[in-house]
Amino acid sequence: MVINQLKVNSELVFYGKIYKVLSIDPPNVSLLRSEGNGEVVTVPFTDLVGHLSFRPGKSMMREIARDEAHYQAVLDALTDKQREEVSRRFEMIKPLVVFDRLREGDLRAVYEFMSHYKGFLLENETLDDLTQIHLLERISQKYAVPDEYGIVPKGTSVRSLKRYLSAYRKAETELDKRGEEGLLAKQGDGYLYRQDNRTIEICHPKKPDVVLCHINVRIGEQYISIIKEAVEKEYLTLKRKTKKAVYQSILIRCAKEKLEPPKEDTIVKMLGRIPSDVRVRLRDGNKAAEGYDPVTRGFSNEEAQYPLHIVEIDHTELDLDVIDEKTGYVIGRPWITLGIDVFSRMVWCLYVSFEPPSANVVRKALEQGIFLKKAREKYGTDNEWDVFGIPSIIYMDNGSEFRNEAVKRMITETLKSNVRYRPVKTPRYGGTIERLFGTLNKQLIHQLDGTRKSSLADLGEYDPNKEAVLSLEDVRAAITKYIVDIYHMSPHKGLPLDADTPIVRYLDGIRKVGYPNFVTAEQESAYRLELLPVKYKPYTRDGVRLNNVLYKLNRLAYLIEKQSTKYKVKYDIDDISKIYIQPPGSDEYVRVPAVQPASEELVDVNWYTWKELRKIMRAESNEKRAAVPGTKHVVEAKAKLRAFIRDKYKSGRKARQQAVRMNVPVSLGGPLEAKSTHRQPTVRDLLAAAKQAAKERKSEGAYE
Repeated sequence: MVINQLKVNSELVFYGKIYKVLSIDPPNVSLLRSEGNGEVVTVPFTDLVGHLSFRPGKSMMREIARDEAHYQAVLDALTDKQREEVSRRFEMIKPLVVFDRLREGDLRAVYEFMSHYKGFLLENETLDDLTQIHLLERISQKYAVPDEYGIVPKGTSVRSLKRYLSAYRKAETELDKRGEEGLLAKQGDGYLYRQDNRTIEICHPKKPDVVLCHINVRIGEQYISIIKEAVEKEYLTLKRKTKKAVYQSILIRCAKEKLEPPKEDTIVKMLGRIPSDVRVRLRDGNKAAEGYDPVTRGFSNEEAQYPLHIVEIDHTELDLDVIDEKTGYVIGRPWITLGIDVFSRMVWCLYVSFEPPSANVVRKALEQGIFLKKAREKYGTDNEWDVFGIPSIIYMDNGSEFRNEAVKRMITETLKSNVRYRPVKTPRYGGTIERLFGTLNKQLIHQLDGTRKSSLADLGEYDPNKEAVLSLEDVRAAITKYIVDIYHMSPHKGLPLDADTPIVRYLDGIRKVGYPNFVTAEQESAYRLELLPVKYKPYTRDGVRLNNVLYKLNRLAYLIEKQSTKYKVKYDIDDISKIYIQPPGSDEYVRVPAVQPASEELVDVNWYTWKELRKIMRAESNEKRAAVPGTKHVVEAKAKLRAFIRDKYKSGRKARQQAVRMNVPVSLGGPLEAKSTHRQPTVRDLLAAAKQAAKERKSEGAYE
């Protein structure tokens, strides 16, 4: 994964020429031609990194890009125990990594060290007094604490820490690796890639669909189901049975099946590989599990020190009715997800849709925040949306979509950021983002046609259903224009008097600490793949079945195993035409197309659409289909789905919202449709269609 960092003297390619960064004077960057006549060019930072000819030099790249078709992920191929060991080693050397950046003059590293590692400084000692050897010794003292038996943990000596740091630095600078991969143990890889390896999928005792962990074992296939049942029904329960008792239960089960029992030592070691948080949560109860929950104390009052130090993110339903741009009928109120940079009050991310808050919505909002916005190109704004890149801390409330494990992993492991949650039932701690919602409603949303205001008293006799004229895309464009050209450029009471405008405060901060880490437009596809959710699925003779779609690639036939052998699969719920699978012993993901239905029939079809299509197909079938229907059935079902929504479209918003979420074209006739067959609809066309629809609603008395 690529994380780029722009610094003075960084080398880059622009318009096919090699340049070095001469100076950074936000919002501009001055470049010196490395060859030829030594010309100097000055270009806005956003225009530079967003240009198609821009290529970061090796000195700018902190990590390395992965190819989309064969996406590498070495760490994903590890067992849970191996992955935990890498994380433990990285946790120990991270102060040293930050200290390296600090000595290079990175001001963000100064804030990070003083925020998280100040405890390594002695009383009255400053950062200038601290040396690497002193830091190594203090880190060793912190972690080399003997246990109750007087045994010191392995790998905590100064010598070991030096070895880890050296391996990390080497992997960080090599083109085909990233730093954490240098922390892999050079020996003892175990039997992960052996042919006789088996994976036991441990699920929640009361929620069989919830996978808690995976345990790799080298044991006969006939024992897998016996061990899985014993672990889930006896070991991971509040009865807290001992490992010996669980082994006795396995002995009884083996006797019934007339099997030679496994050795007790094998079972005891296997139970010991179950992650500690899983054991504690299920064996000791919720109270004991609090030790594994994120600590929220103190972060609510943490002061943002620089741009993208802290970003607050949240959702709300807009006080606005919107119409369908083709028919003019009212669809309903969309949801909006916003993220704001606490330091400057610049808006970091925006996502508007009819999708209720979910992990997928959070993922899309994070993508919009990380990547180049290109607002001027997409929406014709007067200014460019300059804030993008990777924040240090992402601050969220306690909604289930934010607590989702995939979302937390996305932030902490992929973005290398930190997750912070508000204390429960304390909305005052999300004040910055809440004020942004209030400002947006007051200055924009409540001024638009179709607004629902903030209360019935404010609404009075105004009928938002009758007055609505804006489509979902109109709302996106309006909010973007407001944010970029008005909100970012207007004085803000929460900012210092000498920099009371978000854009001024942001650029002042950038001059102080430099631009945040970013990814280029060319690298976005690899990042999108990295952010995809993961499932474990078997590869059978039919291929991989996911959400009632079959995926298969002939050259992966060697993966065919029994159902108990499962592989790591990445998938995109917004495009079910393909998945990515990671073969054992490989650090790459291979793209696998859908075969039933055909891949080309499912391009850009999301999971929600597919679920609705299957409902129609099942309703028409006299018997349950064992296999996924073919292409012909999909085409027919799409036509019937359009007809179904067309029949229901006039009677309720729910069907209209379904149509928008599924991106299913609906033809209802009317003045707009007749015009749109020859050209793209204009604003006048939209208004005409909206008025016509309002007239029809009024005549029918069908106000919702």
